Amino acid sequence: MVRSLASLLLASLLLAANACERAADRADDEHGAADSTAPDSMTAGAATAAGEREADGKATGGHAAAGHTAAGEGQALLPIMQRLGSEMTALTHALMTDDYETVTRSAAAIAEHAPISAEELERLHAALGPDRARFEAADESVHVASVRLHDAARARQLDVVVQRLGGVQRGCVSCHVQFRARLRTNRD
Repeated sequence: MVRSLASLLLASLLLAANACERAADRADDEHGAADSTAPDSMTAGAATAAGEREADGKATGGHAAAGHTAAGEGQALLPIMQRLGSEMTALTHALMTDDYETVTRSAAAIAEHAPISAEELERLHAALGPDRARFEAADESVHVASVRLHDAARARQLDVVVQRLGGVQRGCVSCHVQFRARLRTNRD
């Protein structure tokens, strides 16, 4: 029962996430911008992210926008979001196939992603103006939810993982709805 409910929830969340990404791709196409987030590159991105973490031997994560610190160099927002999308896809697939190692590894990658670079933070703050505080609060909320997701994954509490994954996804979609259009860099 829990497994079929979890599969139904995950399938609906994956469809919603895919629909949001396709809508964003259509919006980019209308503005003449190319997008490099095709499904094949998403899988490769997840593998690359996992490989980079293994090569480093440590996590490189943290939310720079909300004051979290992390080891490693900061990155632009777009590659961070692309990698997070790949890890969300990998985690969802791993849940459906009982691949607990990947569930845990992807949950860690989501919670401990690369920080945002200082230059990118300046750009985000300029683009958001007075909405900066709302963005940082949303960012912090998603970060806390992702850490809780990772905790549940490490404990192999799959019913809790499903619940917390839904919370992370709701936070991501809410943030995208509020801020994504103003923060996009791949537009005219």
